[in-house]
Amino acid sequence: MRLIRALLDRVFPRGAITLSILSLGYFGMGLIRNRVFANTFGAGPELDAYNAAFRIPEIALDILVASGLSAPFVPIFIRLLEGPDDGRRAEAFGRTVLTVAVAVMAVTMAGLFMAGPWIADNVFSDFDPRTRALYVELFRVNCLAQVLFAASITLGEVLVAHRRFLFYALAPILYTTGIVLGTVILGPTMGIHGSAYGALAGAGAHLAIRAFGAARTGFRIAPAVRVRTAEFREFVRLMLPRMLSYPIDPIVVFFITVLATQQGPGNATALSFVLDYQFVPVQVIAITFSLAVFPTLSEAYAEDDGPRFRALLVRNVVTIGGLTALAAIVLAVGSGVIIRVFLGGGRFDEEDVALTSALLAAFAISIPIDSLSYPLSRALYATHNTIYQVLASIAGLATLLALAQVLVPSLGVFAIPLAYAAGGAAKLVVLTAFLVPRVRRIGTG
Repeated sequence: MRLIRALLDRVFPRGAITLSILSLGYFGMGLIRNRVFANTFGAGPELDAYNAAFRIPEIALDILVASGLSAPFVPIFIRLLEGPDDGRRAEAFGRTVLTVAVAVMAVTMAGLFMAGPWIADNVFSDFDPRTRALYVELFRVNCLAQVLFAASITLGEVLVAHRRFLFYALAPILYTTGIVLGTVILGPTMGIHGSAYGALAGAGAHLAIRAFGAARTGFRIAPAVRVRTAEFREFVRLMLPRMLSYPIDPIVVFFITVLATQQGPGNATALSFVLDYQFVPVQVIAITFSLAVFPTLSEAYAEDDGPRFRALLVRNVVTIGGLTALAAIVLAVGSGVIIRVFLGGGRFDEEDVALTSALLAAFAISIPIDSLSYPLSRALYATHNTIYQVLASIAGLATLLALAQVLVPSLGVFAIPLAYAAGGAAKLVVLTAFLVPRVRRIGTG
């Protein structure tokens, strides 16, 4: 047993298997949620209003909190933990980030809460008056949930720094469970409002499990406003590029969706399904493995341990590359069976199955390409750099845009996966070019 554990620890980053298993659990709960929604509400105005009510508050959370914290918090926090003061500066820094994140989201959500009727009338004017009124009610409930998420996301970074991945990864499952239970228990009497209150309760559970985990690390959850420290100024400097780069991925999805729409009916729907399946191995393998090794890379950089940093990075890149290449082959070969089993039937006929299967097989080539960008990006973040990842993402986007314009006239919808893969490859090349010299300098004085 010890031998097996030692072999697993050598191949997989500590916590990677836990994160991967729970990521699959989260994916499974998402499938249950979708089926419960479909069976309870169908494709009607209630569910339209519910889904629309999440968009703007979630984008605000992603830009103002989630995207910014994901890169700089852990390296700075770990460096402070390594200091001579028994982690007091680290705790003060973490509490300051927690306080500021919650305050920023509270002010932002208060503004959105008040603006709900205006947003309904001007952004979702195609809804009928009754649906717009429902939208405002659901929108305001969701605004409350985002304040809880701001606190939970910050505590999640504390858990990552301490390598407490179980509490970190259980949180999304509890959130989705809250939605399912709200729909099942409250839905019969409250309708879609039951789902919204279930989401709010799920956000509370999301925060509670991470708060419990953070408390077990010794982190004291309390307000602090030490914003004039050098570490907080560095944090703000590093988070700004990540915040500004957030729209790049939505732009990519929007652009390829428009291209698919131009190729005829059904192509955009097929693309939407394909992107969901294509992302599963990226999430389960690349994102989780990169997150698991992130605190160890940050620790090696803080200690100026070049050999350890390089060994960790190379091993993670090789493991992610090999596993995601295998996953890509499985998806490409089994695309027909996968699509027929999970989507076939009813109005999703054989022609739809054939188109979606072929697109999934074509997109499979981008799985290892997409995946390798995550360990390289995390390695850059560990060296306290966030701007290079932004420049690499811009290079990837430019390549995708240019190549799609060239290939679409001759290849139609199948130009999209080729252009997408080329954009990902360009991003990898730029990331590697920026990362290699930085890694070589670690431990050289």
